[in-house]
Amino acid sequence: MSKNRLINDIVRKTAFTVPPTAYLSEVYRLMKNRSLAHVTVLENHEIVGIISRKAIKQLGFGYEFDGHDDVETGMFDMLQANQVMERNPPQIALSATVGEVAALMAKGAYTALPVVYEDQPVGIIDINDIVLFLLETP
Repeated sequence: MSKNRLINDIVRKTAFTVPPTAYLSEVYRLMKNRSLAHVTVLENHEIVGIISRKAIKQLGFGYEFDGHDDVETGMFDMLQANQVMERNPPQIALSATVGEVAALMAKGAYTALPVVYEDQPVGIIDINDIVLFLLETP
């Protein structure tokens, strides 16, 4: 059954991380250039948070024009990742199942969680990954 499949089979293994002191302008540029919806925040090799592009965009004056969305990023030079990140999110092991992760996300109202292997970040799983997997699996 699809909910018993390991998260390892569907997680995007792109562990882009930023320190808590990274300015949001840097974080936003990284996310935009790499088409990332989330990044993990690391301090002393430990996960201390997760930050979403949506959370950053909500702080700016966002607009959509002619099919392009953008954000006024001037104020992002004054704010750091630790001021916007979701602190101490649960960490998901690569050996967790899709069903376990879906249940945790639903219970805790999480939209994305960091995925780890031997306590090191290897990627992020978000609710869209799970929904798409379940839709594609017979």
